[in-house]
Amino acid sequence: MRVAILFLLVAACGGPTTPAGRPPSYPGGLTAPAALRSPAALGDAFALEQRVQIESPETSHSFRAVLQKRGDTLVMVGFGPHGGRGFVLSQTGDEVTFESHLPEELPFPPRFMLQDAQRTWFRGLPGAREDGVHEESVDGERVTERWEDGRLLERTFERLDGEPPGQLRIRYEGGLGGDSPPERVVFENGWLGYTLTLTTLSHQSL
Repeated sequence: MRVAILFLLVAACGGPTTPAGRPPSYPGGLTAPAALRSPAALGDAFALEQRVQIESPETSHSFRAVLQKRGDTLVMVGFGPHGGRGFVLSQTGDEVTFESHLPEELPFPPRFMLQDAQRTWFRGLPGAREDGVHEESVDGERVTERWEDGRLLERTFERLDGEPPGQLRIRYEGGLGGDSPPERVVFENGWLGYTLTLTTLSHQSL
């Protein structure tokens, strides 16, 4: 689940190199190390396996990834094209560790992947909302959510200063809420110009 900068990770896992001109770091104020939420505050324990499809003007790739949360630890494992582990990224409290079996060093701090996972699954407006559109400003970003039948259908992030322009838009097919994740999540990165489609393969409460 790269959720955002995973485009660069896939390039490191065997795809083409990162196109010239892409930002060397993830935009926005939420990428500071202190902005990561402790896994202990992210709800109940779970393991989520997904197929990640990445589309951009330069490339198209698919790979398998697992996100697991247990206690105060959040672990993300990305698998290479032949099924072996490409990387293991862990957050325990405020500490982030990264074990890589990739052929090249990542061109960005690994914690950016955790930020993207938190944006998709955990970092939105607090609590369930009434049906309709809800908007708040958080850390220099406009966060907007659309709810229907008690489920989150869409979440967007937009920089208040317009730098960079565009939005991060996350769509939850069937809605996010309850005990099971959506069958499919589409993450459109208007800041870096690609789309991630996350298809749930399995989900387990731990």
